[in-house]
Amino acid sequence: MKLSFKLFCLSCFVTCFFLFASCDRDCTVSGGEYRRTVIAYIGRDNNLTAGSEDKVQSMLEGWDGRNGNLIIYQDTAAGNPGLMEVYREKGGNKIKTVREYANENSADPGVFKRVLNDAVSLYPADSYGLIIFSHASGWLPEAALVAPRSFITDHKDEMGLADMAAAIPDGCFDFIVFETCFSAGIEVAYELKEKTGYIIASSAELLSPGFKEIYASSLNCLFEKEPALETFTRNIFTLMSEEDTSYFKSATLSLIKTEKLYALGAFLRQYIDREKINAVNLYDVQHFDRYSYRLFFDFEDYYSRILSDNAPEQELKDLLNECVPYKDATPSFLTGSKDWMGFDIKRHSGLTTYIEQEYFPYLNQEYRKSAWYRAAFN
Repeated sequence: MKLSFKLFCLSCFVTCFFLFASCDRDCTVSGGEYRRTVIAYIGRDNNLTAGSEDKVQSMLEGWDGRNGNLIIYQDTAAGNPGLMEVYREKGGNKIKTVREYANENSADPGVFKRVLNDAVSLYPADSYGLIIFSHASGWLPEAALVAPRSFITDHKDEMGLADMAAAIPDGCFDFIVFETCFSAGIEVAYELKEKTGYIIASSAELLSPGFKEIYASSLNCLFEKEPALETFTRNIFTLMSEEDTSYFKSATLSLIKTEKLYALGAFLRQYIDREKINAVNLYDVQHFDRYSYRLFFDFEDYYSRILSDNAPEQELKDLLNECVPYKDATPSFLTGSKDWMGFDIKRHSGLTTYIEQEYFPYLNQEYRKSAWYRAAFN
């Protein structure tokens, strides 16, 4: 059974980064022997082909060649996919293909797992980071929407969140940067909490050209021994919200610390008042999608409404601050034209959540299978 509704999404993108430093636009790589391999998984065998080469070129411009390896996997609409290494030569960066694959489905979790294994085996390091670029629709199950898709799409094929998580070994990545739409959901973060220490993601859509320009100026933040994730995230938000009108000054961004999510789930499992759930008017809760129906709601706005009367509300705020050390949002999202179906952003806790609705029995059924639902409600 699939949802019968359709959804239009602006081009979505994926990437991931994390940090603790100040908001300094320039990040220099420290000396020493510490090495990190950062893998960029670019799934653009779909309608995201335009501008993707510029994104790769921006990565080449931004990396200074020290403290690790920059590895890029690309599956495009033209030619076979390949695994590429960025390397330094005569003071400049170049790129070469180190492994070419036959025509394949980059949304297949088996392909995703093999690419990660190849990159790690060819370029061993002290730690690893992952950047993902493609369409995405958060935790939503494969084929639930016409567009956008679940994580990574290849023509009509999609990779679901659970399959992605299963393809990643526990503790594999220091960080995952999602340059994708609707990826800052509690469902996404909780599913990946054992796979990565940090997640960078957006509650709403990511508008073209995504993070492209940030790579040229801030990519080295990801190669610090202590990755400058907050700096990287702040730089992205500054660019999207202030500097370039092509972004329509519309953005949401979060840095999520996954180890703190366990305590958040345990707190809500103890204090959720199930009798209050049906009393919530969904149209009163902050949402982050631009459609007549709503699927992505602000986490704190919703859960604060269904706490039991004896729940310590400040503890929920404190836990969220620990889970989301950095977040920011523009005052509104694509409100410049009525045709855009934009919305005001009055609340932004840095995480979103799905809320069960009688109109979407299939989504409700799949949602109850999620690791987050089991942690908070079972």
